[in-house]
Amino acid sequence: MKRKSQASRLGVLALALTLVTTCLTGGTMAKYVTEVTGNAKATVAAWSFKVNDEKTTMTEIDLGSTANRTAYAAEDIMEGVIAPGTSGSFDIVIDGSGSEVGVDYKLKIAAADGTILPSDLTFTTDNDTSGTPDSYTLNNELTGTIDYADGDTAMKKTITVKWTWAFGEDDTKDSNDNTYADKDWTLNITATGTQAEPTATVTP
Repeated sequence: MKRKSQASRLGVLALALTLVTTCLTGGTMAKYVTEVTGNAKATVAAWSFKVNDEKTTMTEIDLGSTANRTAYAAEDIMEGVIAPGTSGSFDIVIDGSGSEVGVDYKLKIAAADGTILPSDLTFTTDNDTSGTPDSYTLNNELTGTIDYADGDTAMKKTITVKWTWAFGEDDTKDSNDNTYADKDWTLNITATGTQAEPTATVTP
């Protein structure tokens, strides 16, 4: 009878341990789980680059036209041509309007293949901010930056190129510009615009 009582106690104890173990096991496996989803969004900055209102090929600039050549007496020189003693200027308008980033530009003027220019035909530009025209040598690159700004004309840069063909007061029959008479000259103008690299601001 005593053995049966002990056996019963052992059985009850085993059952109790099983229940406790089950409860403990169940408690360690339970957890809170939450999943949150979302997405990242970016709007890419717009880009626009034009020169003299053109996106690919500029309209030809004629140095002899009334718009680009100084006016002279009709009895001295025909309209539409240039000659020693004449001068003029033309504008190259670099336009980044519509871009949402700053623009780095490069501009180069070069004589086309087969075009030979007299050494006394000189050029100046006002590309810098000093306000004083700088001597310009063909084939050299003019560079600059147009900062991003909002507004219809805020991102326009006008570069005025002035040209002068010296009269040659001391020219002789052996030293003159006769070889350039009745020639057609072509100057190639190349303008390139690239995005200006963003500069990180430093937080104090």
